[in-house]
Amino acid sequence: MNSPLPEKEFPDPSLFHTNIKKKYIEQYLTSKIPKGDTKTLEKDLHYTFILDRLSQDKTKKNVRIKRKFLTRKQRKELNMLKLPKQGWNYNSLGVIKEMWKGYMRQNLDLIKKAPNYQDQDWISFSTIVAKSELIGAEITIIRSKVPSQVGICGILVLETKMTFQLVTRDSKLKTILKETAVFEFQLDNLKFTVFGKHLVTRPSERSAKKIKGFMVPDL
Repeated sequence: MNSPLPEKEFPDPSLFHTNIKKKYIEQYLTSKIPKGDTKTLEKDLHYTFILDRLSQDKTKKNVRIKRKFLTRKQRKELNMLKLPKQGWNYNSLGVIKEMWKGYMRQNLDLIKKAPNYQDQDWISFSTIVAKSELIGAEITIIRSKVPSQVGICGILVLETKMTFQLVTRDSKLKTILKETAVFEFQLDNLKFTVFGKHLVTRPSERSAKKIKGFMVPDL
């Protein structure tokens, strides 16, 4: 019963592709099978075999398409890791700056009082600062091995493994090496000083990197 009825069993082959075939099949089976089985004949004709059902379900499942991302090398070749040097407006970055402040307030849980360096929570507080996203922060260079860079202040728009890229108040893009400078940024009444050599890592990796409890600066 689970295989198609041969066309030769039909009195007229043209009936094979019409709706009349259903009635003919019922009459044909009624005449061929024992009378005791005819009671469930109508139900059996609508029965779907388990294996057939499974094969139908497999065909219905959507095939997951693996998303492909550009590698870092490909992004570099497409100049996606570089920002244009012209066309910047310092004032237009104020929105990003305010978003960063809101993010940091929530991240540091500043609803409570910020801990003192003598408190037990100071190390965990400092670790959160070191792992936080800095894009949007207004950063000032307070010390540097390049004297001409001392005093440069701007909003951070791009961070790479080795550099910070800032838009200064005169709307110019500056690229600063992390390793050779000490940076300072402020959040409300808190002022943070960060040694760039301790941030020489990609931002995505820094969030998962283990931060040393004590590090000796060289500047």
